[in-house]
Amino acid sequence: MEEYEVWGFTIRQSASGKNIWPNELKWEATRRIREEGQSAGDVAAEIGAHECLVRKWSVADRRSRGEKIQVEGPAFAALNIECEAPPIEPPAPTRSTQTGFGRILCGGVAIEFPLGISQDDLVKLVQVAGQLQ
Repeated sequence: MEEYEVWGFTIRQSASGKNIWPNELKWEATRRIREEGQSAGDVAAEIGAHECLVRKWSVADRRSRGEKIQVEGPAFAALNIECEAPPIEPPAPTRSTQTGFGRILCGGVAIEFPLGISQDDLVKLVQVAGQLQ
C-alpha cells in the first residue's frame, strides 16, 4: 500500500489504487469550507480529491450538524404537450456539430433540430418521437 501526506494526515491507497481518506482529514476539509469559505473545488484540488467527493463530505457534515438540506423547486419537470395539429414527419437526423442545432433525447430517440425552429414545429417533432418508441 502506498502512502502520502496531506495537511499532516497520512493518506493510504488501497490495492486497487483508491485513496483511503481519514475522518480527521474529512473534518478538516469540511471545516475549511464551512468556516473559511473555501469552495469544495478549491479544497478538492488542494488535497488531490474529486470535487464531488469533497461535496459529499460537506453534505454529510452539514447533516450531522442538523442542517436541513433542501433544493428549491422540483428536481424534475414534467413535459406536457398538447397540440391539435397532426404530427409532421421529423427531418432526417443529422450529426451536425454546429452550434445552430439542438438535441433532445427521448428514450432511445434523439431529436436534432435547428435552434431557430418554431415552438409549434418543435412540439410536433417531440410528438413524433413519442410515437416512435
